[in-house]
Amino acid sequence: MISRSLSLMIFAGLGVSAQAMEPLSDAELSDVQGAGLGFVLDQVLLDGSGAQIVINDITDGQGRNVPISVKNLYLGAAGSNKGANLSPVTIGSLDHPFELELAKGEELRTLRDDGQWVQTTPNNITVLSFKFPERLVAGGNPCIAGYAAAGSNCSTNASGRADLGVRFDFQVAAGRTEMLALDFHQLVMDGSYLRLWGDPGQNGNGELVGEARINIFAKTLEVMSCAQANCNTAGETAAQRGARTLYITNGYANIALGYGKSQPLRLRSSADGQFVLELQNPTTGGTTAAQRQALASDFYANAPRTNLVFENLTVGGTRSSPTAIPTGGYNFGRNEISGLSFNYLKVSSYDLR
Repeated sequence: MISRSLSLMIFAGLGVSAQAMEPLSDAELSDVQGAGLGFVLDQVLLDGSGAQIVINDITDGQGRNVPISVKNLYLGAAGSNKGANLSPVTIGSLDHPFELELAKGEELRTLRDDGQWVQTTPNNITVLSFKFPERLVAGGNPCIAGYAAAGSNCSTNASGRADLGVRFDFQVAAGRTEMLALDFHQLVMDGSYLRLWGDPGQNGNGELVGEARINIFAKTLEVMSCAQANCNTAGETAAQRGARTLYITNGYANIALGYGKSQPLRLRSSADGQFVLELQNPTTGGTTAAQRQALASDFYANAPRTNLVFENLTVGGTRSSPTAIPTGGYNFGRNEISGLSFNYLKVSSYDLR
């Protein structure tokens, strides 16, 4: 993986106006205590066209290694033609940076889809918070260029939108490798965050809990999959490659995992070494009917919801331009899931058999 240009502009005192913010030297940073860090990815470019990362030590039920190769990772300014013509991009700004901080639960807020800021984390806990450039109540930029339905409250402007792509090769059996490639065009993730804290747990054993908001706005997303033996791109036509591709145009996802007050996302490992992510019923903490009703009322009134919207979903076909709706293939049109909440969710890993 090659990085042509990557620099971080780090500053502290996030409550100060943007006009007063300046990059700090190492000596100045050493004098800052408890203010958190804000940073901007300034003129970043990742070109992994000639690199390969191999992830080993993932085994199947018979103990055999199942390697995963990560190839063709790229990140650059929008208009890269799937990484073929990369140029640097600046993600974040001094007005709206990435932020890493320790904060009290009662100090943190989450912007709901209706434009209201709500507290989702419990009081009297210390939270490790990492968040992307924020979404705004007013005065922002279109989250997806030319698509008003995605909202106009993103802080990222047109020059901060990025192209991102990666390819995964999975060796699922001896002599058999499956490939999955993802290509985002004009990607924005404003308003995303991850918050983590410690919890005594139901059995008195401390565990890591948290909540996450994953916002993905993309002008286009292409997902291509095939068996590696059939992925000889040099010898195939655009139509053949397109037949194995899923196209999303003007798509966005607001994924809410956890409501810290009554339904934190629990992260743990099982006795056999598998990872487990679990969202318990939000009324679990109530011991009386009145308490359970109060927890349920708070959850349904204030917990952020999950939305998945694809203005156009097409399987197969080809695009005439990077942002055009594909022609050919099968067009499923508009698909939407809005206002989704999880009363219970459990995700576990398993050995491959």
